[in-house]
Amino acid sequence: MGAMGEFMATAKRLWPARLVGEGVLSPRLLLLGLVGVALLAAGSLYDAAPAQPRQAAPTETAKPAAVARSYEEALEAKLANLLSQVKGAGGVAVNITLESGASQEFAKNIVRESRTIQERDTSGGTRTTSESKESEQVLLSRDNGADRPVTVREAKPAVKGVLVIAEGAADSAVKANLTRAVEAGLGIPSYKITVLPLRK
Repeated sequence: MGAMGEFMATAKRLWPARLVGEGVLSPRLLLLGLVGVALLAAGSLYDAAPAQPRQAAPTETAKPAAVARSYEEALEAKLANLLSQVKGAGGVAVNITLESGASQEFAKNIVRESRTIQERDTSGGTRTTSESKESEQVLLSRDNGADRPVTVREAKPAVKGVLVIAEGAADSAVKANLTRAVEAGLGIPSYKITVLPLRK
């Protein structure tokens, strides 16, 4: 214990003699402090691989704009193909405007707790305390090593308006047929549909 004796001699010189002499600072306490400092220093030197942050899953979100855009483009292409089949329509171009992006509703684990406490005091009075607590958590499933929320329902965006430009739209009968076709195909009222003739 020669090293411990040297350490104590050094500690007595560095620390006020009164604290060491009165037993406030003991060799065990000093050793414990040094071990703690050594562990802190070793912990700062050791840099573990950074943990990947867990992505919070929103309860209801809009799909990314790219997905909504591809849905819009697919709908436009399908409608243009159908409308070009209308007698007298000729070449057709379609532009569809959507209300917003598609939305998803995710499955949730909802826990509700309620508790009622009745207390009587010595004078005969009664006090009732009710407490309720509710917590919800989005259910996740593991897909290719990544946590993804469980989708309960997915709603496609509503159509805000449709613009149809057709070669044959100068004829009012063709224009009416194109309007009716869009109404039936998308299930939207005629005031949301504009049919214009193609510029020559």
